[in-house]
Amino acid sequence: MKTNKTVLNMPRILIAVIFCAALSLSNGKLIGDVVKEGLRGGLEGHTRRLSNEDILQGMLGKEVFSFDKDECLIGVDVNGTATYGRCEIRRFPYCEGDTPHICFNRVNRQDKFWPDKNPYYYIDYKRIHCYPEIEGFTCSSCSPGRWCIPEGRCILDENMYSCWDEE
Repeated sequence: MKTNKTVLNMPRILIAVIFCAALSLSNGKLIGDVVKEGLRGGLEGHTRRLSNEDILQGMLGKEVFSFDKDECLIGVDVNGTATYGRCEIRRFPYCEGDTPHICFNRVNRQDKFWPDKNPYYYIDYKRIHCYPEIEGFTCSSCSPGRWCIPEGRCILDENMYSCWDEE
């Protein structure tokens, strides 16, 4: 029964993906820009500038981010060798309005693996998008693969893990 519901929602999900990609690209603001411009103020006349982390926390929705586990693509040299390191939240897009949630679209690495042979994943700033609040639509945290909550990481074959309870 879940398959039929999923198939029926596919056109709706595809439209949402295209819509959110277009909106996330048109916004153009980064979290760092918002913090620098002071666009996020406090309530009731109190001025409190929010940090990069405060703003990101408000945009996570169903997504997960960890400074300890996540790493971002820093650059690629002329030989095609990628460098990975700590993510700079200020470089993440600022999600607001019709697309309030962030989606990292993590990509699997080809050069680093966990002991269980699953690859490490990284975040590419160019693949981060904002998405709308649509029932049944969730961000693709890992491509390929899925986010496994108990593992706290992306897994290629989620059937080999107990990543979530059956509904």
